[in-house]
Amino acid sequence: MTGVVGLVGVGAMGKGFAKNLVQSGLIVRGFDVSPAAMQTLRDLGGVPASSPADAAAGASWLITSLPGSEEVDEALFGANGAVEGATAGSIFIDTSTSLPKESRSLAERLSSAGMRFVDASVSGTGATVLDKDVVVLAGGSSEDFAACRPVFDGFARTAYHLGPVGSGSLGKLLINVVVVGNRLALAESLALGMKAGMDPAALLAILKDGPAYSKAMDLKGEKMIAREYTPQSTLAQSLHGTDLLLEQAREVGSPLFGVAVYSQVAQAAVAMGLGDLDPAALLEALLLMGGGERGG
Repeated sequence: MTGVVGLVGVGAMGKGFAKNLVQSGLIVRGFDVSPAAMQTLRDLGGVPASSPADAAAGASWLITSLPGSEEVDEALFGANGAVEGATAGSIFIDTSTSLPKESRSLAERLSSAGMRFVDASVSGTGATVLDKDVVVLAGGSSEDFAACRPVFDGFARTAYHLGPVGSGSLGKLLINVVVVGNRLALAESLALGMKAGMDPAALLAILKDGPAYSKAMDLKGEKMIAREYTPQSTLAQSLHGTDLLLEQAREVGSPLFGVAVYSQVAQAAVAMGLGDLDPAALLEALLLMGGGERGG
């Protein structure tokens, strides 16, 4: 496979994209405001760029892997933004978690600039993307989705075309409704069991071996019982994600009781100083609320 992929954002997810795309034979020109992230890109075999515009220059595809729509907007349309360096007809692929209406607005602006757009939210984590164990949820035209196949096949185990622009963003939000519910349920069960005196490793084992099982147990269970919260993402980012979920629910008038509870617990955790830790630190927040001592 040959071709050049521009990449803006070499954080937890972006470095996984870079690693796998380089291994698939694509040239990755990347930019990040963090010098450490740029060194990571070099170590992975990517080509450092001096700005988003430089990352987009000569690239057939430009991936944004950023915290949210404001950062994407600045990276594309701000000073030395990617649109300045891109060739007409290039495909912009936004993997950031956004609202569908934000993706549709971005597509309109890029179309006016002669660019194509696919919102390609990614279901997975910074840890699983390194092993190419993520799923792409894409919104856009059938032609643009097909044109992005070399990129998606490079960093993901599968990709779904869910419909027009905005469909990928919506799909990611709907998955996250279940993800946050599973994480909170796991943390509550472990906290209760630990306070009641059960061995947490034994508890996690029986949770996994029965009808309660969820992938959250594989991704966060060991971190929780070890009270080891080195971030693969952060609780603060997770809280921001629930804000998007609740906004989307309000827009269409659909209740999200579980997400609202998760949001309250996450807010409390951030107020306790746990915001920069992995979302597994939900367990720590519950233990502290129950009168326990800080661990981890």
